[in-house]
Amino acid sequence: MSGLKVGRIGFANCTPIFRALEEGNSLGEATFVGGVPTELNTLLRKGAIDISPSSSVEFLKHPELYGFLPDLSISAIGEVASVLLFSHRPIGELDGGRVALTPASATSVILLKVILEGFKGISPKYTEELVDDPDALLLIGDQALKASLEGGWEYVYDLGELWFEETGQPFVFALWITRRDRFEADPARFRELYHLLIAARQRAYRSYERYALDSPESKWLGSEGLAEYWKTISYDLTTWHLAGLARFAREAAGLGLIGEGVMPLPLDVEGPL
Repeated sequence: MSGLKVGRIGFANCTPIFRALEEGNSLGEATFVGGVPTELNTLLRKGAIDISPSSSVEFLKHPELYGFLPDLSISAIGEVASVLLFSHRPIGELDGGRVALTPASATSVILLKVILEGFKGISPKYTEELVDDPDALLLIGDQALKASLEGGWEYVYDLGELWFEETGQPFVFALWITRRDRFEADPARFRELYHLLIAARQRAYRSYERYALDSPESKWLGSEGLAEYWKTISYDLTTWHLAGLARFAREAAGLGLIGEGVMPLPLDVEGPL
């Protein structure tokens, strides 16, 4: 596969997919570009990378600019374990409280607002700076996992779990997103990557325990804990997942957090490689 620049989120939740891709040794001249979700969103928008697992809300804000690959996501069906609201108060008592938001996330920030404002009728005061001693703090990825291990907060809320309790649907945190103009210019390259990713996902599902033995994250999460964490993540994108994504789009649009909620449909990757 020639020359694709592929974004790589530097969180433990992506480790199995990229380990499996590298193990397959079939990426050719493709290169990985690392970053947190918000950084990769910007690179995608600018055309500095070709494709990335990026924030689902990035697609929902710009559906005319982007497409996404079918069958693939980073999602939760209930607990996600690494998108957490740490709080000194019960969640129902956060009205008017200071809630600090991680700068690393786009989707999780809007998900939190949908849960607090839309589902619970709570209006806190948000800050995008990690201020000293906020009433609550939203963290994602490895930061959330480490903070959960460290303790020190009276209440910890898993946003994937809160979403599922309210909706009964998966929550899609990230999609494999590309600009439509990049896809249309050379669809065969993206079709090839799509098939490699499907194979990598299946290899990853079979390999959690093996990958966890020597993954860097096992040094602080433990190999058993890391494998169990990976099992909370869904890398699929079924019609059920898409229904959850469409529900999220409607809820976010209803609060004015994105434009009109659209029914997300994946790119057509059928055809010759």
